[in-house]
Amino acid sequence: MTTTLRHLASLGAQYHDPMAAIDWRAADDTRPWLPPALLSLAGPEAQDPMAPEDLLRFSRVEFARLCAAGLWLEGLLISRVMRNGCLTTMPVEARVMLQEVREEAGHSLMFVEMIDRAGLGGVTLLGDIRLLTRVAHRLNPDQPEFWAMVYIGESVIDTLALKTLREGEDAICPVARQVLQFHHRDEARHMAAARVFLQTRVDAMSPLRRRLFETALGFLLRRFLRATLYPTEASLRAMGLKDPGGMARMAARSPDRARLAAECAAPALRYIGRTIPSRSPTAPEARP
Repeated sequence: MTTTLRHLASLGAQYHDPMAAIDWRAADDTRPWLPPALLSLAGPEAQDPMAPEDLLRFSRVEFARLCAAGLWLEGLLISRVMRNGCLTTMPVEARVMLQEVREEAGHSLMFVEMIDRAGLGGVTLLGDIRLLTRVAHRLNPDQPEFWAMVYIGESVIDTLALKTLREGEDAICPVARQVLQFHHRDEARHMAAARVFLQTRVDAMSPLRRRLFETALGFLLRRFLRATLYPTEASLRAMGLKDPGGMARMAARSPDRARLAAECAAPALRYIGRTIPSRSPTAPEARP
């Protein structure tokens, strides 16, 4: 495990600032930020197709929610890792964690920029994350539960980003594509590090603790998917759509959206199931 962490530390030694690396002048207002098939109210099962201009605006709402999810998760990681200043952390682990803190701060600036460009600053983009936040702030980087939550959150967001890049190709706005590509390159290392941190801490878990954790994990994952993959009434109201509450409820009932949520959760659940094998976990249904 130490060898893997040293390799990850060497890969992250040179910092790349996304605010400088992304060509912000490449923005194309005629292209969506996410492919229509991945939008919660405009996919193949949508009852009332949106007008082209509404589709463009809604793609920005959905992309901004992805950014908001990243902001929440990265803020959590930064605050918990830095709470004790890594004073009791082994140097090789501290080096990787601090590199991640540096990169997550850059990602957060990038996400704030995209939310601002979407015209959604100050709008409630995520569902109810109060319980998730309370639970997360009770954990610390010495616990396997912390890294399991970090890994699952990173994996869900990254899986959706990869689906966007595959299905959107050159159809989405070049700036949105660059943001997702930049984030994915860093997240590949971050997820690898989270897997190492998780694996090195799992051995200390008793069988009972593993079973309790797996039960809690399924509950928390459902709440994370609901908060991040479904539109809020406030975000739909900001678009000026009629009956934003009704449209949010329609998205919540969409089988197509539930399938997407399960697909985004599946890679992380497979890994957690191998790492903490009290029993094989299954992808939860994630309906608001």
